[in-house]
Formats: sequence, structure tokens, C-alpha cells
Amino acid sequence: MTNQSPLTRIPENSSYLQETKFTFSFPTLPFLRYFCQGVSIPGVSTSAVEVSSPFASTYRHGDKLVFDDFAITCLVDEDLRVWEESYNWLVALTKPGKFPQYVRNLGNGRDSPYHDGILTTNTNANLPNVRFKFTYCHPVSVSAIQFTTTGDADTAMTIDIRFRYDQMEIDRLDF
Repeated sequence: MTNQSPLTRIPENSSYLQETKFTFSFPTLPFLRYFCQGVSIPGVSTSAVEVSSPFASTYRHGDKLVFDDFAITCLVDEDLRVWEESYNWLVALTKPGKFPQYVRNLGNGRDSPYHDGILTTNTNANLPNVRFKFTYCHPVSVSAIQFTTTGDADTAMTIDIRFRYDQMEIDRLDF
């Protein structure tokens, strides 16, 4: 929140956002919530519309917002559960081999294959501050898992999962 006085332009809160102060929840991906290591708040853009004149072209705002993919980086557990739950959702959306794959991976008493994801950024005191709701999410890719004999046993493997969504809503939380 900023001070609205025209004479002073000093923000009321000068604390910086910290990259480790967040939580992420996705009701259909419980392992993802636990193993989530990083989340990117997607970029948003609009196309520029050219307005011609005899002297020079100028540009005005477009008529639609274009949202970038919502990307999550997560650790891979040794049972591959975090990878498997995302993979199963992709299979169910695209080409299930049998009807039970569709029901098992999307059904679960839910009406839609699309679900909302919630990213909450926290204050430096770790209190919820701003909530981003991504509506009607669905996965579009799960990155490869690379095994190698030259790697270090202490290095944790990660994957990236990318989602598309219809809308991003932002709520400031009052605590």
C-alpha cells in the first residue's frame, strides 16, 4: 500500500519481496504441493495496434490479454509421484487408452478436467500477503527426467511443469 498524499511519495511498506516466501496449492496434485521448489508468476502482454497517419504510425493498446504459461519447478521424489500425477493428468486430457484412466485421473467426484491453482506470496514475517488464483488450469508439458552415471548423489533432480489457464486473479489479503 502506498501513501496517497501528493506531497510525499514514500511507500508505507518498504520491505522487499523475498523469493522463498510463497506457498502453492493445487487440489488435484498433492505431491506437487509438497515438492514445489519454484513458481513463476506469468508475464502478461497485449498486442500493439498500429494507428496510421500521413506523418507517422502510432500505437495503441490491443483488445486482448495474452498470458504466459504458468511454470512450476519441483523436486522429483524417488517414487516419481510428482511426475506421475502430472503425467496422468496429461494422458487423461489427451489420449487415455481406457475409460478408467480418464475417470481415475480426472473424475474423483469433480465435474471438470480443469482446476484452480493458488499461489500465495508471504510477507517477511511469513504471513499471507497476496494471492494469485489461476482459474481453469491444465498441464501442457512435463519436462524430461535425465538419468546419468556421472552425476552427484547429493544433487536433487527437478522437473518443470507448465500449465495454461484462462484467467489470473489477484487478491490482496488483509491480516
